[in-house]
Amino acid sequence: MISYDFKTYNELFFHIVNNYENPTFLNYLENDRYVHISIKEFELRVKYLTLALDHIGVKKDDNIAIFAKPSPFWIIFDFAVHLINAISVPIFDNISSRNLEFEIEDSNINFVFIDSSKRIKEIKKDITYITYNFYINRKDTHSLDSLFILGERLYNQKNEDYFKKIQTKQSDLFSIIYTSGNTGTPKGVELTNENIISQLKDINEVFYLDEKEVALSLLPLAHIFERTVMSYYMSKAMSIYFVDEIENTSKLLKLVKPTTMTVVPRLLEKIYNKIQENISAKPLFLRLFAILAFKYAITFDKKGIIYKIFDKLVYSKFREVFGSKIKQLVCGGAALDRDIYRFFQNIKIPLYQGYGLTEFSPVICTNTPKFSKIGSCGKALPSVEVKISNENEILARGKALMKGYRNQEELTKKTIIDGWLHTGDIGKIDEEGYIFVESRLKDIVKTSTGEYVPTLKIEQAITKNRYIEFATIIANNRKYVTCLIFINKDFYNQSNKKLSIEEFYNQRHIVNSIDKTIQKINKKLDKAQRVVKYKILTNEISIQTGELTPSMKISKVNIEKKYENVINEMY
Repeated sequence: MISYDFKTYNELFFHIVNNYENPTFLNYLENDRYVHISIKEFELRVKYLTLALDHIGVKKDDNIAIFAKPSPFWIIFDFAVHLINAISVPIFDNISSRNLEFEIEDSNINFVFIDSSKRIKEIKKDITYITYNFYINRKDTHSLDSLFILGERLYNQKNEDYFKKIQTKQSDLFSIIYTSGNTGTPKGVELTNENIISQLKDINEVFYLDEKEVALSLLPLAHIFERTVMSYYMSKAMSIYFVDEIENTSKLLKLVKPTTMTVVPRLLEKIYNKIQENISAKPLFLRLFAILAFKYAITFDKKGIIYKIFDKLVYSKFREVFGSKIKQLVCGGAALDRDIYRFFQNIKIPLYQGYGLTEFSPVICTNTPKFSKIGSCGKALPSVEVKISNENEILARGKALMKGYRNQEELTKKTIIDGWLHTGDIGKIDEEGYIFVESRLKDIVKTSTGEYVPTLKIEQAITKNRYIEFATIIANNRKYVTCLIFINKDFYNQSNKKLSIEEFYNQRHIVNSIDKTIQKINKKLDKAQRVVKYKILTNEISIQTGELTPSMKISKVNIEKKYENVINEMY
């Protein structure tokens, strides 16, 4: 077995290139076909780029932005930055202009790797650009291709001498990761080499994979969840295939046939709803049979003759959505609805829900092939300690805990107390050590009559309706609960040929379906928690206009500001 003894991200690079060979290591789409980058080519490209970046003035401890979509070249650029002992600052490629400007100023960026010519005009600071997939004639701009050519020439002159001098400490900053800003201004989380490497070693103890595995990557690398998992994939020299556009995921699942991938709850919710849509379009007898199978999968466990019949005739077709070879599907980012969790487990999609925060690099706990319990977020990673405070808040400590928030010393002190990260999440730990996340502290709000309302739980239940994309519960300091409902525009685009979006969502069967969902949920809630009024909104919401974060979560702060008049009309 190859030793897993690297201690820094730079040592991880040499661990990969000195121990493995894989001709399909990193893979990206070009003209609808995958182009392969071997480990040897990856090694040379990283080294060429390192020397070129050093030549154009990138220095130790510089903060270098990566403002691009995920690709092998994102990865190559990231490793080159680290070999100089500079610090990478990933930025979501779909970030709003306001937050883009804030992050560049807050982290004092002077160099940026960018793949969109359209977004250069949004950067006000005088900065040096490294462009990918486009060329632009302006001062202090280099194309990635030209840097590879320059680096190759320098490499032939210096060869390996440069790389023998690299010295990195575990306490050195690895990256500054900005939270997606769903509660306001993004916070820059400073992570060290020790933080990220401790995560890889923990993951390796509970999810042992090898170079035979195939991963499909569709989440943003600017998100620490995918970046950490990607680093683990690479440490095992797995074949990694990048999705070009999220809309192509279903097609690429069938093409790549991955054995492992990471997802967020919203993607699973969409697949869950899509399966229901497909069932409703079938002829009567097949529809009734599939409905029974679907309900069975969220109600009963995998046993008995009925299950075997459903598995052969129905669930096997459901598994084809993922390419039929999935060994593990790891889900993180938010709480996953228990019915959806049970459904995927029961159709034999090995799903493992985890939990963490950017501030913890990010994984605190996860279900694994050895230890798994539906409804939980699994057990703490080997090097992580977790406890529940007197206020039922989840606290965590360990080697993965961030150094602190950039330029926010007071906030760091409020977040890390006596070495414990105060997560802001309410939860519990059962007698077997499984951790259950029940809500965010900020997601439990109090009405003006003093009643507590679990907003996230209600929102998740509402969005299980296939006509609904997002829901926002309004209750804080209000006399009763209301809800803003944002329609599923994808469903409208796929279903409608003639009606306007307003006409489509005014159809009686859709209005009745949404109302029935609300009333069904209300029956399970205490009287003070029930949705009294709601408003269906058909207008566009987006990251650029502030309603969504780059990780596609609702920004409640901005929603309540933008729709203040609509909200007030319901009271």
